[in-house]
Amino acid sequence: MMEATALLDRVLAGDFMDRCWRRRFVHLPGAATPLLTVLPTIAEVEAALAGTVVELGEGDLFLSFPPAGEVIARRWLRATPGVRPADQAISVPRAERLFPRMAPLALALARRFAAPANLQLFLGRDGGLRPHSDIHDSFIVQIAGRKRWVVEDPDPEVTPIGNCGGRFGAGARELVLEPGDVLYKPSHGLHATSSEHGSTLSLTASIVTITTGEALGRWFAGLAAVDPAWRVRLPLAPADALALAAALAELPGLLPGLAALVGGADDDDDDDDEED
Repeated sequence: MMEATALLDRVLAGDFMDRCWRRRFVHLPGAATPLLTVLPTIAEVEAALAGTVVELGEGDLFLSFPPAGEVIARRWLRATPGVRPADQAISVPRAERLFPRMAPLALALARRFAAPANLQLFLGRDGGLRPHSDIHDSFIVQIAGRKRWVVEDPDPEVTPIGNCGGRFGAGARELVLEPGDVLYKPSHGLHATSSEHGSTLSLTASIVTITTGEALGRWFAGLAAVDPAWRVRLPLAPADALALAAALAELPGLLPGLAALVGGADDDDDDDDEED
């Protein structure tokens, strides 16, 4: 936990949240070098992925990224004889299940952001991923090999929904991540990646926050639990209609408390990311 907390202190130092959060990509060379001692190696990930592809609901879910076409979701049986498909890149979601020593990092992120963190190991091959954007804010740690990124900061005038593809504009720039480097990827920031000179390994730690609508739904569910006016089934009897009207009249007075509750919520959702 100490290494993970120290990493977050380095990355989020100063006015990072005010200047960069959801605004722009940030490359921090060498910021995660001390953390590399507790992260898995390429050989360990290769060994964990060794197994037979199965199309039934068995085994662990992995995402593979062929050079053309759609992302492929497969469930693999690990530790069984077989040959892994020769896809260009493979994503291992919730990687702390395979490598429990990474769990303190997920815990440190969850505590810092008051939201779950999804740790994905991304094993890259020659080639890369086409331009796209993801719904979550993420911190990428380059573990092994060199990885080239083309990035473009989110457009503050656009509010996209969900993961999507895209095309780079005049604001695109190129970054190269070396082992130990950290890259902050803002939600909906357009990016494309490519591995250089063989296999690469990186960790994507995504902060899984909720939408303002989801926060409102949770708040209203709590309200319904204590106010019987919101639990009456339709159609309403005259007495129930009067009780509901009174409850509706009280809502404006409750809204300031709701605004404080969701002040840190965002425009993302809880769907799994196709990270890199």
